Amino acid sequence: MGPEQEPARESAGKAPGKPPSIDSAQRIALSILDGGWGAYFPTAHYQEQAREREFSVLDIQYAIRNGTCVEYGEYSPRHKDYKYVFRCVIDGIGFDAVFALSAEHDLLSSPLLILITGCWKTKSGFRKRR
Repeated sequence: MGPEQEPARESAGKAPGKPPSIDSAQRIALSILDGGWGAYFPTAHYQEQAREREFSVLDIQYAIRNGTCVEYGEYSPRHKDYKYVFRCVIDGIGFDAVFALSAEHDLLSSPLLILITGCWKTKSGFRKRR
């Protein structure tokens, strides 16, 4: 499914339960990205933005590990997931990592991390030249 076919993310709706805490979401995401357990899925939007804005899954991982959560637990009824945004500074530039945890997967035995996007905190959203 290409980015033009991928449905837009909705933000309002009734969640099936309480969202994972910031600490739990951080632990789960890092365990998946470190190869511990679970899986991650880079959306078409993520892949397109990563190419255009010059970031990688390593930047996402760094932001989750070393950053501060600035948005958490927003439920999307269309995607059945909880969205999180972690903010950090990489090479002197602010960066937001946006991901979600699937509400349809068991977070203890087989969590699914969905990579949504990343954004450099510059006027353009793109990484400045070093």
